[in-house]
Amino acid sequence: MASMTPAGDGVGRPYFFLSYAHIPRSDPSVKDPNFWVTKFFRTLCEHIVHLTQASPDEAGYMDRELQIGDNWPEELSRKLSTCRVFVPLYSPRYFESEHCGKEWAAFLSRAGGQGGPKAIVPALWTPERGLNLPAAAKDIQFNHADISPRYAEEGLYKIIKLNKYRSQYQEATIALANRIIEIANENPMPERQIADYRSVPSAFDHSEPERPVTLTVIAPDLSDLPEGRSPYHYGRTAREWDPFRDHNGSRPLADLASELVRARGFRPEVGSLTDHLDALCAEEPQSPGVVLIDPWVVTGERWRALLRRIACPNRQWIAVVVPWNSDDRELMEHGRWLRERLEEVLNVKLHEPACAPSVPTRSAFQIALTEALDKASQQYLKYAPAYPPVGEKVDKPRLAGPEE
Repeated sequence: MASMTPAGDGVGRPYFFLSYAHIPRSDPSVKDPNFWVTKFFRTLCEHIVHLTQASPDEAGYMDRELQIGDNWPEELSRKLSTCRVFVPLYSPRYFESEHCGKEWAAFLSRAGGQGGPKAIVPALWTPERGLNLPAAAKDIQFNHADISPRYAEEGLYKIIKLNKYRSQYQEATIALANRIIEIANENPMPERQIADYRSVPSAFDHSEPERPVTLTVIAPDLSDLPEGRSPYHYGRTAREWDPFRDHNGSRPLADLASELVRARGFRPEVGSLTDHLDALCAEEPQSPGVVLIDPWVVTGERWRALLRRIACPNRQWIAVVVPWNSDDRELMEHGRWLRERLEEVLNVKLHEPACAPSVPTRSAFQIALTEALDKASQQYLKYAPAYPPVGEKVDKPRLAGPEE
C-alpha cells in the first residue's frame, strides 16, 4: 500500500509509467515478442524529450529498462511511487493480467483525494470496441478519437506496423505525448511511497475461478543460498525466484505460473513447501498440485528430507516441474551432481507422466506447466473422494409399463 510519506523531492520523476501485458515468448526464433511495445515506448520518450526539458531518463519508464542487478519489485514500486502519469496499454491480454491490475491499483493508491483517474492516460494497442473493460477502466473519461481518428479505429499495433499508416502513427504518438505532458505539468499524481506494489489487490474486477490449484515454490531465498550459488536468480522470498532471468529483466516464476493457471480456469494458491506440506502429503487429494523445484535445494539436508516426504509415487495429482536453465553457467557446471541428488531424493516421482524434470527455457516452461496441470487435474478427478448430496436417497426414475 502507499504511505502518505512523499517518495522524493521531484527530481528524476518519470513523466509516465508504461503499464503493459508481457507477451510470453512461444517461438524461440522470435527474439523479442514485445519489440513493438518497446518501439512505441521509445517513440513516446523521444517526443517528450523534444517537447520538454526532460532528460531521456526522466521521459518515461517501462520495466524492460531494468538492469542486471536491479531488484525488480523494489524498482517497479519506486517508479510507481514517483511517476507523474500512468499509461496503461489497453489490449485483451492487459485486462486479464493480475500484474497489470496491481500496477494500476498501486498507482491509484497514491491519490489521497487528488489526481486519481485524471493522471491516467490510456493508450490503445487494439481498438477499444474489442475490449471487455473492467470498472476501473470505465471510470476513465477519455476520448481516443481526439488523439487521432485512425488510431481510435485501428489501435497502435496496426498503425505502427503498416507503412501506409506512418503519418497517423506519428500524429497519434505526438498527441499522446502532449496529453501526458499537459497532465504531468498541470495535474500530476502526488508522490507517495509504495512499499511493494504486489501487496495491492488488482484493480480489475474479474471473478475468481472456484477450482483451486496448489502451486508450491521450492527454492532458497537470498538469506539461505547454497554455497557457491550467486544471488542473481533469487529474491527476498522463494516466491521471487526467477530461474530464467536474463538481460531483458526479471519476472518471478510463481507470477508466470499463476497467470498460466488462471488461463486454464483455475485459482492458484501459491505458497512455499512449508505452507503446503500437509496438503502435499495427504493420502486423499485436496486439489491438483504443481510443485516448482529449484535443483539447488538438494544441496541442503533439510530440503532433501522434506522432498522425500512429497515423493510418494501414488499421488499423481501432484506434478513436479524442474526448471533447468540452459544459459545458467553455474547450473550447467554442477548439473550432473544436482541431477543425481534429485534422482536420489524424488526417485520414481521424477518420472511420472505429469512431471517435467528438465525445462530449459521460459517458453518451454509455459508448455510444460500447462501439460503438467492438465495431467494432474485428470488424476485429481480420478482419485478425489466423491461426496453424495445431503438428504434422503431418491430412487432412480423408471418407465411405467402399460399395466402399471
